[in-house]
Amino acid sequence: MVADADPAHARSYPDRVDFLGLDVRVAGVEEIERESDIICTATTVGVGAGPVLPGAGLRPDVHINAVGADLVGKFELPLAVLRGATVVPDHFAQARAEGECQQLTDEEVGPDLMTLCARPQDAVPLRTRRTVFDSTGFALEDHVAFSTLIELAAEAGVGDRVSLEHLPEDALNPYS
Repeated sequence: MVADADPAHARSYPDRVDFLGLDVRVAGVEEIERESDIICTATTVGVGAGPVLPGAGLRPDVHINAVGADLVGKFELPLAVLRGATVVPDHFAQARAEGECQQLTDEEVGPDLMTLCARPQDAVPLRTRRTVFDSTGFALEDHVAFSTLIELAAEAGVGDRVSLEHLPEDALNPYS
């Protein structure tokens, strides 16, 4: 199910992802809250214009990947949803500055992603309760994902190796 603040974007989304072979349909936010086990928010909501998810009809064990908060004062989820969940940031300091965690005190933020990866047994009790992954994105995640994709491509014998390194003349201007 997909929703968008712009109805035209929502209507065009199933066609844009048709190549994936998924059964995608446009739905209202209330239906998505009521019926989803996993919700991903990846919006361009403006500073001070959130939240985009009301949170009134969420399942008690829903998991939310909150991706769109990337500026001070910008958030997608209501404070009540965050306080009723275990909130796991990818990078604590960054999430406190510009993620959903900026709405919480330090004590209200759960363990970070690296801690749960190092101690997966700590995540087991969270399976039956509401959880939020506050993804502000940082380079280590990209590096791990990219390295995994390279390994899988090599194992499958697919892909071409290309150089992506760029050494600009002016290190302070990578676009030079």
